[in-house]
Amino acid sequence: MRLCVPSYQFPGTWLSNIEKLAGLSWIEGIELLFFSFDADARELFSAERDRVAAFSERFFFSLHLPDPLSPADVDLVGMTASFVDLYVLHPYGGKGETREIGDWVPMGETLRSDYGADRFALEYTGRETFEMSHALLPEIGLCADTGCLIREGLSPVDWILEHEAFVREIHLHAARGGKDHFPLSESDIWVLELARRAAQSDWIVNLETFSLEDTLGSRDMLRRQLP
Repeated sequence: MRLCVPSYQFPGTWLSNIEKLAGLSWIEGIELLFFSFDADARELFSAERDRVAAFSERFFFSLHLPDPLSPADVDLVGMTASFVDLYVLHPYGGKGETREIGDWVPMGETLRSDYGADRFALEYTGRETFEMSHALLPEIGLCADTGCLIREGLSPVDWILEHEAFVREIHLHAARGGKDHFPLSESDIWVLELARRAAQSDWIVNLETFSLEDTLGSRDMLRRQLP
């Protein structure tokens, strides 16, 4: 298990967050969050890119690709391929999708061909879109989002074990009242079995909450469950 946190724990940019997190020895990796790669994001990240890359000696990096996936995102992969280990993409058909799936599939295949098939993982963000996209890219790695699984009435542990051979990253957080990205608590009893499995794996376990206070809460809860 490799423990990772999102690049947004404090208000600020990718670099400012990374600089603040570098002193926390328990954090092994950073998930670089990109919800878009428009002109503003490109300009800001271009200015920070080399200094972010320099932290690859301290952290491993995964990268959350924008949804929907666009041709600009191919540039983002090219800019980061020298220091990012894993790219997580959403299934086709998410919010804001306007292209035909006939455009989405070749883009995914091209990225995997050009940068390495084992460096991409398809995130579970909903049953229908995931199953359709996974059927079209059946050999791609997988990213399990525990909050989304819980909201759909599924057991995160059962789903992860069913797809264990392909799981590369787990977005670990709780769901309450139909919403997710909550820190883990004692009521999340499923974490016990997941922690045991994760401790014996090379999965990236990403404590995907968006404040350091919440992330520390999840870290402490997970640590209590580890064998």
